[in-house]
Order: sequence, then structure tokens, then C-alpha cells
Amino acid sequence: MTPSIKRVSTSLVIGCAAICGLTFCGDDQGSQLGGGDGGSDGGGDETTFNNADGGTEGGIHTNYKCPSCPAFPPLPAPACDPSVLGPAAIAYPLDGTLLPPNMNVLEVQFVPPAKATLYEVDFENGITDVRVETLCAAVPDVRKGTSKGCGVTLPQAAWNDIANANREGNPVSVIVRATIDGQCVSSSTTKVDLSYAKEDLAGGIYYWQSAVYGGIGGKTGGIYSHDFGTFDPTPTPFYTSGSSGTCVGCHNVSRDGVHMALATDDPDGDDEFGDVHTLVLDVATRTAVGGATMSPGFQTFTHDHSKMISSSFKSQKDFGFDIFDGNGKTLLASAKLPANMLGTQPDLSRDDGSLVFVVPPPMSIPSAGDHHFNTGALYGSTFTSSSNTIGAPSLLLADNTRNYYYPSFSPNGTFIVFNDAPQPGNTPTTNNDAFYNRGARVKLIHNPPGNGAKPIDLQALNQTGDLTNSWPRWSPFVQQYKGHKLLWVTFSSNRDYGLHLSNKGFDNCYPPASPLYDQPQPLSKQNTTYENCAEPQIWMAAINVDESTALDSSDRSYPAFWLPFQDVNSHNHSAQWVEKVQGTPPPGSDAGGCVQTLGTCNGNNLCCNGLICCNGVCGDGSGCIPN
Repeated sequence: MTPSIKRVSTSLVIGCAAICGLTFCGDDQGSQLGGGDGGSDGGGDETTFNNADGGTEGGIHTNYKCPSCPAFPPLPAPACDPSVLGPAAIAYPLDGTLLPPNMNVLEVQFVPPAKATLYEVDFENGITDVRVETLCAAVPDVRKGTSKGCGVTLPQAAWNDIANANREGNPVSVIVRATIDGQCVSSSTTKVDLSYAKEDLAGGIYYWQSAVYGGIGGKTGGIYSHDFGTFDPTPTPFYTSGSSGTCVGCHNVSRDGVHMALATDDPDGDDEFGDVHTLVLDVATRTAVGGATMSPGFQTFTHDHSKMISSSFKSQKDFGFDIFDGNGKTLLASAKLPANMLGTQPDLSRDDGSLVFVVPPPMSIPSAGDHHFNTGALYGSTFTSSSNTIGAPSLLLADNTRNYYYPSFSPNGTFIVFNDAPQPGNTPTTNNDAFYNRGARVKLIHNPPGNGAKPIDLQALNQTGDLTNSWPRWSPFVQQYKGHKLLWVTFSSNRDYGLHLSNKGFDNCYPPASPLYDQPQPLSKQNTTYENCAEPQIWMAAINVDESTALDSSDRSYPAFWLPFQDVNSHNHSAQWVEKVQGTPPPGSDAGGCVQTLGTCNGNNLCCNGLICCNGVCGDGSGCIPN
């Protein structure tokens, strides 16, 4: 049976919220869903029907009116003559996107037709009829140019209405209608269908965000976080650069979110390890618990953060891995790799029994650090925690025309996600190696990969072109969606973001021209303003992770969406997932609180060289690890 909606003539004008400079009115608690999964009772217009198309039982019909606006023409309004008013063009989100039902924030961006005066953004399917009336709120251009169009951010109640009614249901069509006189209407012709997952997204991420220091962008930055269990749509500072400009950068977090390995650097914008210091933090208190003797580079923790495997650029020149206790204080073992084999970028499986890592060619690691290499291969081995030993490495994936790097196990251990980049004979100084490669794509292999395994491309996620799709990481919990297993992957990318950010024609101004170049931009980009550089952002996409290899010939991915809590005016990289965000930073310890002093820690100085507040006392037992 085809479901039908009983039209309700009343509209909601209850509880107003200012969003993006406009005021939308509606039921703050969300409309009542007729038995809907996850719905909340409220004062909305109730619509009932027989649901036969896979959506949640119950339906929704609400109109979020713009109280300062004239009335938008109700259905059925006549269509405007195209010579009088053309259609709007939807620029974001992308057609076919699958969204977590608790993401809570969505901005619909569109290019308006000339002379339009009022708009209605509609969300429609057989069980959904949600309308948001709006004027044109100009979308700010990151590059400070003229706005290219309009945007409307959904009120929370509208998001609740749409997402809760359509968990694991049929796609919801997004349509932008426009009017010029309050009589006739034009409708967008661009097809944009959105779907919503069945389960809420749990866990959180810690990511790097750039900052301007001394008037120059890219010289510094800090770590920000987001808890997907909250409604906060803004960046949350976790550990930022502060007034000294100390760059807080590379970080790896234990799966349970308790410990973080964190690198700090001076604000010179380079990417060599000579002036980098590594600490291990207790995340909930942001207190250093160790790490002073660890090599800068890459770390991975056991699931309970009791132990840590670290790359060994300084201690073993990457000819093995260092195994520390979870605090990074005690070196438990130095695991050697076979002769002439290098190893970096380790990642432990959720059960701690398997290790995946990258093997660059012999003698290929430059003096700057083990994040610059070409032609990396993926290897696997076992890890025995009781004896702190790593088993004999086995080849997973190699191709002397490709560079494979940044591998990560799915939480159930059945897939490995990684970067795959072309290898056209570049050297690290051409600014196109593993640290930053324009042609990088996010790909998968099964685990174990099987004989003759080939990388599985994710076409919808990657799109086309040189978008620098980098540093993929899995969400922490496998979900179910329409009979399939589902995970989310975050990654950074230089792709465009709707009308806010265009990266086409711009190149990254970071990293520098060579690993040892001590400036935030290569020589070719000196005197180039920050707005004239590519601005990488963090994106997320859903992935079908059913184990069946029969699915590998089709696209396992959905189109990606921009994570709405990041600062679009900054560079955003390296999202690291945790199963739980551990508490909140203590009062007064956010940006500008305690910063690196490069001086002696004493009774009048509450910070040590390691950037961590130590209450005037340095030492291993005080929460501060001096350099």
C-alpha cells in the first residue's frame, strides 16, 4: 500500500530559535511522531498513515515559519513562468548522502534565482512533509569574496522531526522553492535525496585545527574535540596553541579515550622532528603522565590503554617498534624487524592481537622524520601483550607504483582502511609523498586480505580529481542498516564545501617545500595570503562493511558530508576516534590557559617546557614531564 499523508492546515509558531541570523519558529521539543522510533512528544501537528515503504511508523507534517516574513504560497501554488523566476540550485548536501540521525546540524546551501524574495526548504517523502521558510541568509565565503548564495541551518526541532521519522527509512527529498510575489513558486530541479541511519553515532573525535600566529597562517594549531553524544555545533578546544604559538599537532588516542600521545612543536610551521616533543596525556585531566623518552611519530594503544606501540624514528631509526607501558614512561621492549625492514604508522586491532603497519623502502626515511616516504607497503603481524613481542611480518599489500599508508583496523577487525596514492617517481621534496599527496584516495582491503587482494576503491566517498583525501579513520562501533553492517569513516580532504569553500585551483601552503624547510609555506608560496591556500576540512561517509567479497565490485561507500562542528575558516586534519570522550577539560585550561614557557619550572611558573600545567613542580610524579 502506498502511504499517504493527511494534510494538516495549521503551522507551528511555538518556541523561536535564532540560527544563522534568521529566526525560525517551531516546536522546540520536536513534533509528536505516531509511534516513531526515537521520536519525542511535543506540540507538533500529528499525521498518521499506514507506513509501507520501510520508514518508521507514524509521520510528520510541520511548517517552520519565518515570523518576520510574508507568508510563503501554500500548496498547490501555481508555478512561475521560467522567464519570471527560474529554479534555485542546491549546492549542498550531496545527493545520496547517508547521515547519522543524531548529527543534529545540517545546512542546506543553494544558489537563488534572480529576483526571488522568499524561500521554503522542503523535506519530503511518503511519510515526511517538513517545511522551513526563510529569507536568503548569505553564505560567507571563506576566501572573503562575494557570497555565492543562501544557506539555511535546520532548527533542532526540524532535524528531530525528519531524522527520527526516517531512521532506516526511504530517502527524503530536499527541495528549495522560491517565490517572487507570494503568488507563484519555482522549485529546484537538482535532485538531492538524504537518508538516515538506524542507530545514533556514538563516540567522539579529536582533530587538529590550524591557527594564525604572527599574522601567518599554518605556523601553529591545536587539538579540538567533538562528542557525538552532545548537541554542541561548535569546535571544542582540547589542547590549543595559546598565546605562545606552541603548535600542538600529531596525536594518537587510545580507543577508550583515556590516553593521548601528543606532539608539541615551536611555531615555525615546519614538519621535521628535530624540535618536536612527545607527551602522553591523561585525557580527562589533560595531565602529562609520561612520554618524554618516546620518539616523535606514530603510536597505537591497546584497547585498555595499558600498553603502547610506538614508531622508533629516533631510537631505532624505524628498524623496529618500541613497546611502552600505557603512560609512555617505561620502555618494556624494543621489537626488532627483519634485517633492512623499516616500520612506521602502526595500528593495533581492537582485540590487541594483530598489528598493521607501513614498510617504506630501505634507506628511504629522510632525516626530517618517518612521515615522509614513498612506495610504502602494508604489512601485518601478531602482537602478544603478555610477552611484549611482535610476530613475523607478513605482506598484505604492495605495489611499486603506489604508496600505501595510514592503515587502520575496523573495530571488528574485518577490514583495513588506508590511503592509496600514485607513485610517479616523486621524492619527498616534491611535496607529494605520504605526508601530503594530492592524489591520495581512501581505500579498503579485507582482513585477512587473501591471495591477490586488490585495494577496494570507495568511489562515492573519494569523488574524482586530486582532492588529497587523507588520514582515514573508523568510527568505533559497527552498526546495522537495512540488513548490512555499517561503519563511518572520517578523513580530511581539499574538496569544495558547498558555497562556503572552493578549493579548486588552490594548492596547500603547508607542508613546506621540503621536510627541513623551516617556514610555514614553500618558497613558491611566500607572500601568499592564507585565503589563497587550499583549506582541508574533515569529512565523513558511511561504508558498507559486510564481509562478503561479492560486494567489492560495487561501491561500498556513500557520498561524504562536512562535519558541522569544525571551523570552516581553518585547516582541519587528522580526526582520531575514541569510544568515549572522557570528561571535559578543567576550568580555565582551554585556549590561552597554560602554555609552553620554554623556561624553568618553579614556584612562580605553573608551566614546564612540556606545555603541561604542573603546579610549580616538575618531575615524573607531578604530572609534568620536562623536556
